[in-house]
Amino acid sequence: MDDAFDEVVGGLESKERREHYEAQREGIISRLTAKIGSGTFRITHYEQFWVQDGPKRRLIQSPSVTDRIGCNAVMRVVEKYIYPTIIKTSAASIKGRGMHRLYRKMRTDVRHDREGTKYFYMCDIRKFYESVDQDLTFEILKGYIKDPVVLPMLESFIRLMPKGLSIGLRSSQCFGNMLLSKMGHRLKEKEGVRYLYIYCDDIRVYGATKKWLWHIRDIIHEEIESLGLEIKPSEAVKPTTEGNDFLGYIDYGDHSRLRKRTKQKAARKLARIKSRKRRQKIIGSFKGMAKWGDCKHLYRTLTGKDMEEFKDFGLQYVADDGKKRFAGETIKLHQLTNMHISITDFEENVDTANGKRTLVSFKYDNGTPAKYFTADKQQLYFLRRLSEMHKIPFGTVIKSESYGNGKVRYIFT
Repeated sequence: MDDAFDEVVGGLESKERREHYEAQREGIISRLTAKIGSGTFRITHYEQFWVQDGPKRRLIQSPSVTDRIGCNAVMRVVEKYIYPTIIKTSAASIKGRGMHRLYRKMRTDVRHDREGTKYFYMCDIRKFYESVDQDLTFEILKGYIKDPVVLPMLESFIRLMPKGLSIGLRSSQCFGNMLLSKMGHRLKEKEGVRYLYIYCDDIRVYGATKKWLWHIRDIIHEEIESLGLEIKPSEAVKPTTEGNDFLGYIDYGDHSRLRKRTKQKAARKLARIKSRKRRQKIIGSFKGMAKWGDCKHLYRTLTGKDMEEFKDFGLQYVADDGKKRFAGETIKLHQLTNMHISITDFEENVDTANGKRTLVSFKYDNGTPAKYFTADKQQLYFLRRLSEMHKIPFGTVIKSESYGNGKVRYIFT
């Protein structure tokens, strides 16, 4: 309840409004706790207003602050049960994933498998939230949640609008991800789609051939139509080199750029605003976007600053014993089997309880660092050779291979 209160009230623009609700914190939380505990919490009233989102104009529903806190608190718990069942590359409004992380995952995949991502299929669902079938959504939800106290509250969130799901209500984002989950699992597990990325109603699939992508397109249509939804006619299969406009970037396979309207919006704000504090916030926000694209020159042009990060200096701490120290959790090699990772560095002859070992530093595709120990001579040979060729970091999938009398080695592929 406290976390929900902090998120909703902390997001209010007016300082006076934040202070107004903070003064009533205990009373609001007490009343909401009683209603949620008894299952009588409902959202019944809301205001509506139009928001311009790029070229789109959206009608947003805004319940009272107290009702938003209650919805937020309920969904914080519900999401713990629903989100772990959704494929990892579906990221809209899911804590720990997000737009930038999904983009970095997609960019890494494309850079490491040029042949397998030679083409991409793009599509968008027409008026996604406004077109959702409420009855079907509730039936699917009952496959996840059985609790007789919670279900009526969730049903009230679904049926808040005469038709479709409310845009702006936290629950709608979760239900939208849930609706597309079946399609994601079918594509990944039955159709063998390796490169699938979903952000709300925006879908991208990469593949080696156009013919295969058109086959996947037909399956996506089948799944979307089974939900009573419709794909926009703007769908297409294109070469990756033509540019994939997705998640605020246009990615060309070997480089990326920010969307034109993102650049224009930042430039206009920086030209208009004179307040130093406000300007610094805009620069910080723009840097958060620009640093994930190849936009250092653009950033300097608009801000007059160099976009330097500590990691760009390439500094490596060396301890007194001369050994490198790598960040992250130590992982067993068998846990990495058939998983794509990026090898970033290695250190030979590290003392362990089992003798001298090679310590290998790597990153998962989401950017999280980790490390593992190996005594494999073949791995060490390749690491040495790649280091001499200045080919580290590099991406690989580690496979297991049996040899000798039932022994297993783990190899780069």
